[in-house]
Amino acid sequence: MPIHKEFNKTFFKKWSSDMAYILGFLFADGNIIKTNRNTHFVAIYTADRDLLVSMALSMRSNHKISTCIYESGPVYKIQIGSKELFADLITLGLTPNKAKRMKLPKIPKKHVNDFIRGYFDGDGCVWQGMTHPKRKTPTPGILVVFVSASFDFLKGLFVLLKELGVVGGSLYKSKSGTYARLSFSTLDSLKIYKIMYNKPHRLFLSRKKLVFEKFIQMRS
Repeated sequence: MPIHKEFNKTFFKKWSSDMAYILGFLFADGNIIKTNRNTHFVAIYTADRDLLVSMALSMRSNHKISTCIYESGPVYKIQIGSKELFADLITLGLTPNKAKRMKLPKIPKKHVNDFIRGYFDGDGCVWQGMTHPKRKTPTPGILVVFVSASFDFLKGLFVLLKELGVVGGSLYKSKSGTYARLSFSTLDSLKIYKIMYNKPHRLFLSRKKLVFEKFIQMRS
C-alpha cells in the first residue's frame, strides 16, 4: 500500500521565519515544475541532507528524500506534488525555469533576514583567509559572494542590502550573460553576517555560519 504523502498546503500563504528562509532557498536551489500532464511539483535540492530534513519538517512533509550521485558528491532532493503550493509560489515571484528571469520578490521587513539567509545557503558562499598575501604584513579577511543566473535578481538584492546598512560591494555580470556575481569584502561581509543571523534561527547551514564565527573569534 502506498504511503499517503502529507505536507502543509498553506505553508507559503503566510510569512514566517521558516517560510521566508525556504522561499529564499527555492530562489537559489529549487524549482517549480508544470508537466505536460498538468501536474505541478515543487522541488528543493541541496548537498546538505540534514538541512533538507529540517526544511521538510518545517513544511510538515513526509515525502521521500532522494539522492543523486555526482562527481562532486551527493545531492539530495525532495519533490512535492501540489497545484496549491505551485500557485502560491507563482504569486510570490517564482517561475518555472526561473534562472535568468527571476527578480527579487517583495518581502516583509520582518523576514528579510530569513530570505537572505535562505538564498545565501543555496547560492552564496563565504571565504576567510589572508588578503594581500604578497604584502609584508598580509591581512586576515572574509569575503561573501552571492551568485545567480539572473543579474536583475542580484541587482535587487544589492539594493536591499544597502537599505540594511551595507556600504560597499561589487556586482558583476559575465560577458556571456549566463551568470552574475555579487561580492562583499570584510566590513560588509560582517554586516551581512549580522543581518542573516540577527537572532536564533532553526534553519541555517551550520558550516557557513561557522566560517563567520571562526573569523570573528580570530579577530577578537
